[in-house]
Amino acid sequence: MQSLKPPLIIDTEEALAAWAKECAGAKLVAVDTESDSFHHYREKVCLVQMTVGDTDVIIDPLATRSLEPLRDMFEDPSVIKVFHDAVYDLICLRRDFDLKLRGLFDTMVASRLLGKRNFGLAAVLDEYFGFKADKRMQRSDWARRPLSDEQLQYARFDTHFLPRLTTLLQTELEAADRWLWAREEFTRLPDVAARITPRIAGADPDGFWRIKGIRGLSPEALGRVQALYVARERIAERLDRPAFKVFGDHVLVELALKPPSGDSLRPRPGLRRAGVDRFGKEIATALASAKPVHGKAPSGAVRRRRSGRFLDPDARARYEELRNLRREIATGIGLEPEVALGNAVLEELARKPRVDKADLEDHPELVGWRSDHFVEPIYRLLTAPVGGGEPRAVPERGDNARLRRASDR
Repeated sequence: MQSLKPPLIIDTEEALAAWAKECAGAKLVAVDTESDSFHHYREKVCLVQMTVGDTDVIIDPLATRSLEPLRDMFEDPSVIKVFHDAVYDLICLRRDFDLKLRGLFDTMVASRLLGKRNFGLAAVLDEYFGFKADKRMQRSDWARRPLSDEQLQYARFDTHFLPRLTTLLQTELEAADRWLWAREEFTRLPDVAARITPRIAGADPDGFWRIKGIRGLSPEALGRVQALYVARERIAERLDRPAFKVFGDHVLVELALKPPSGDSLRPRPGLRRAGVDRFGKEIATALASAKPVHGKAPSGAVRRRRSGRFLDPDARARYEELRNLRREIATGIGLEPEVALGNAVLEELARKPRVDKADLEDHPELVGWRSDHFVEPIYRLLTAPVGGGEPRAVPERGDNARLRRASDR
């Protein structure tokens, strides 16, 4: 690779305003972000990288305090913003700067629609440009200043190749007759990101329900899990460290199952002597003040189950049949199954005892290019007679207008 001019560093409001003016008229802008969730309690965007033409830019939002001068460009659908795996970046930009980006090209989505199995940015850059990404900086503390030369180099190459990669991928998508598929997926991405609630740091008393290994615990043990969870969040916030770096979930569950008495807390894997000395009293106080937790987790407090783990055996059977159908269709069009159609959609459909074809046609994940491949096969599968008897599912009878619409199609 020929030598490159150093990236432009923007760390003042004046420089950001000047860069926004320089971007005016650009039709394509590559974008990436770096955050600090691995090192700090309250995650924040610490860098925004951009490439316009042959200029690589690294913006320091901790110094500029906002990205306001770039808002019009970011939210203008006629300016294409290129990301690799955009959804997390979109969530972070919305959370920290209230930016709702439109007009996207996602090089990871494009790669997967072309059937690529190695679709990480490092693998894609190696395939197309022979560039070997330096992964040592992936877990850097991006909030620390000053940034090292190695960090700046790593950050600039997250966007440097994306404009050229966009051209190459679009050409391949057009040749494969999948450019329309990609455009539909890019249009959906902002809505996908908007449906995901960003994690807000804080001692949410219901957050403990997401911890693995607590199913079936007694109300008393659950109460200790909750008390320890809240205490850990408070410690993490005070120390400005991710909660898992205070002590892990497995330690929390161990302490809840076998609470030490008095001051008998001892070091153990995941909780060293320094941790015992530093916040052992808070752990003991939490255990002593814990109250039993009765009942089930409130709605939304637990991660949704996947992979066919259903309480209803009929729903599980439908889910497995849908997975098999998806695999057949995905193989036929040369895509990985979850690229062809996500597990969440299969689970949603499997849980329904009845299916209406009009609902399938209007489902946000089944419109567009997926409609031709999935709607009719899914409808046939879910309404096929079971063992020669009654159909496994029939259209709802109460909505005549919807039934007429389905028959008209």
